[in-house]
Amino acid sequence: MPVRQHYNVTLAILTTAGTAFALQQTLVFPALPTFARELDTTTAWATWVLTIFLVSASVLTPVLGRLGDQYGKERMLVVSLSIFVLGCLGAAFAWDIWSLIAFRAISGAGGAVFPLSFGIIRDEFPPEKVKVGIGLLSSVFGVGGGLGIVLSGVVVDNVSWRWLFVLGAAPVAFAIWLVHRYIPESPVRAKAGVDVPGALLLSAALISFLLALTEGESWGWTSAPVLGLLALSGALLLSWVEVERRVPEPMVDMRMMAYRPVL
Repeated sequence: MPVRQHYNVTLAILTTAGTAFALQQTLVFPALPTFARELDTTTAWATWVLTIFLVSASVLTPVLGRLGDQYGKERMLVVSLSIFVLGCLGAAFAWDIWSLIAFRAISGAGGAVFPLSFGIIRDEFPPEKVKVGIGLLSSVFGVGGGLGIVLSGVVVDNVSWRWLFVLGAAPVAFAIWLVHRYIPESPVRAKAGVDVPGALLLSAALISFLLALTEGESWGWTSAPVLGLLALSGALLLSWVEVERRVPEPMVDMRMMAYRPVL
């Protein structure tokens, strides 16, 4: 059982994990033309290497965050980062664009690092240090993203694109060990259910919408498949809103949308 460290040690570990995840968001962006060329696909489908990662993170982040409230934030942080590492290693050995997209979807689970880390900070830090800790951790999102764009160009120009994912997995694997070794489990628990229907509806709505955008140029923007996908996305999104209004523990509390700053 890890002993409680000084909050600065905890913040340094959480920042390491957050930076590693932010790095993977932008690390692939300059390499998209390389994916298209070497995996024999279109630029539109190569873009899904980035898109599916963001979609997966958007859906899995609140789900894993809720599980952290139920079963322990440190435990779920280790789980989400471990899934992230598996996705990165799988992407490094991807044999075609479809396997690469699938492994990037798995990697999206790492997005839970931020809400889980914020929860750990609120549970563990002195009240006067909570805002500073959350602000500093939030800032690594931009720092890691900027570093990823620069580092990607160097890697792609000098070695295989597969090293992008190996380099992404290495610091996260180190962060997993640090979290398990030095961050104790939070004593704070909440009975928060997981909104599975909401997660499935949101995923389907986003994917159908993005698929229409991906194939719109080749299928024709006014073609039946594209218009059908857009209509399906709209219907799923409306269904998602209705579900979020009715379930006791929604992914997004729609009542908050009544406040102009939130909206």
